[in-house]
Amino acid sequence: MSAKRASSARNRTERAVVTAAVSVWARDRAATLPQIAEAAEVGRTTLHRYFPEREGLVRAATEHALEVVGGSIAEAEPHRGHPLAAMRRVVAALASASEAIMFAFGDQSLLRDDAPTTEPDLPAPHDPVIELIRRGQAEGVFDDQLSAEWIQQVLWAVSYTAFEQVEQGALAKFDLIATVTRTLERGITAQAGEPAGSEPQP
Repeated sequence: MSAKRASSARNRTERAVVTAAVSVWARDRAATLPQIAEAAEVGRTTLHRYFPEREGLVRAATEHALEVVGGSIAEAEPHRGHPLAAMRRVVAALASASEAIMFAFGDQSLLRDDAPTTEPDLPAPHDPVIELIRRGQAEGVFDDQLSAEWIQQVLWAVSYTAFEQVEQGALAKFDLIATVTRTLERGITAQAGEPAGSEPQP
């Protein structure tokens, strides 16, 4: 039992450090390890015991950030309901994971360095957002003259810009989801203002 408690405490401490790193580096990529330790409310010696090198903490933070984003999207259940309502849930999910997104996607080299090497003939990994967009296009809700990948990139770009605007004080946090949703729906729906199908329910 003592060993289990020690392991649990270690896991909590490590997670606190990694979570703090994501939060701090999302706003200041040049933040130091002592600043991360302060944000995690641990001593510098403790942080260095878990992550002796900055590079190791960056990798762990990147993995954690991607897990947070993926988990948030999964919880939004993009496969369920009217495509427009599902997209609104995805936007809300991304907003809930804004720190993780700003950290992981603010520096594309993090994703390149963290990306696993795969054989070129293997199928692409499951992407629930792409599947949602294609479903919406098939149902006449989203513009099928745009590629699903392009629409996804627009979703990420608009969301990331909105997160930056909130950080800079140019956009109120409570307006974030509505602003992103309005921008998307006016740009990607098959008939702007009059999406096909029945009125979506959130």
